[in-house]
Amino acid sequence: MLAVVVSLRPACGASLCSAACVGIRTALRGYATKVDIKALKRLRELNPVPMSKAKEALLSTDNDIDQAMVWLEKDAIQSGARKAEKIKNRAASDGAIAVQVNSALTAGAIIELGCETDFVARNSTFVDLASTIARSSLEPANHSTHHSALTQIEVSELSAKVVSDRTVADMVTETIGRLGENIVLRRAATMGSPDATDSMVVSGYVHGGIAGSHGASAGKIGGLVAIKSSVRSDEHRRTLSQLAGRLAQQVVGYSPRFITVDEWKAASAAGIEGIGEPEVTVLEAQQFLFGGGTIAEVLAKVAKGVDAPVEVASFVRFERGEGVEKPVRPDFAEEVRKQLS
Repeated sequence: MLAVVVSLRPACGASLCSAACVGIRTALRGYATKVDIKALKRLRELNPVPMSKAKEALLSTDNDIDQAMVWLEKDAIQSGARKAEKIKNRAASDGAIAVQVNSALTAGAIIELGCETDFVARNSTFVDLASTIARSSLEPANHSTHHSALTQIEVSELSAKVVSDRTVADMVTETIGRLGENIVLRRAATMGSPDATDSMVVSGYVHGGIAGSHGASAGKIGGLVAIKSSVRSDEHRRTLSQLAGRLAQQVVGYSPRFITVDEWKAASAAGIEGIGEPEVTVLEAQQFLFGGGTIAEVLAKVAKGVDAPVEVASFVRFERGEGVEKPVRPDFAEEVRKQLS
């Protein structure tokens, strides 16, 4: 038996082993072999993902925190998409309503974001998402060339909107991956416009609000009210904004269907059923929540005080889960009793 010995040293004198190591290092360039502890701590402060996921992100990006954040976002979208596909048929009958009004008080937006349970609806990540979507909904109004009392936004249009380099749809998908529930953007609406600075004042209200981060909030019921008047000063606008805010509370609490009695009469003449009595379903005929007579009487008093006509141009009210069939959830206590019997 002859032993054959093959030399690994080429004629040029360079070591093949060294060349191989260089090749391996080149192939692995950009991948750390050890996690930087400071980078790990900072990354989890910026994005509180599980420790193992944060380590994977840093190892994949050579401990570059900025690149690791991008890696985590892409990973969250991918995992969220897989999760969303699995649970897309679950009923998102819970959720939250978010309202946003621009700084000029001339435009507002309201959205409903659905989820499966109240537990997730109260999660700050979910609340932040709802608030962000509502804020992004204001953009169509900000670019409008004319004022509009109320405009319904197509969900598909809003889902395609880009916010901080991501679409709203991607943000929803990412949140599904994080929270593990089906999340659905159900509806959205805006009213007002910056072009209506001389005539429109908008304000909103959310009932049962849950706080998120950076001042965000969302709740069970929300409303927007637009008041039309000849605004002559900032003080005048503030007065009307306060009134619009209180009227939004009225809308949320008493759920009117019409603004004026004339609208109610037209619906009655058209044979529309279930419109109720004017003092119940007409906003201007309702007693003002904060006293002072009916809403119509309060508007007249304010108009006299500001020496300008004041009228409600439009209102909208969203309540979470409206029109969604709620799934029958098993009674856990009853199940336990059956098993013990």
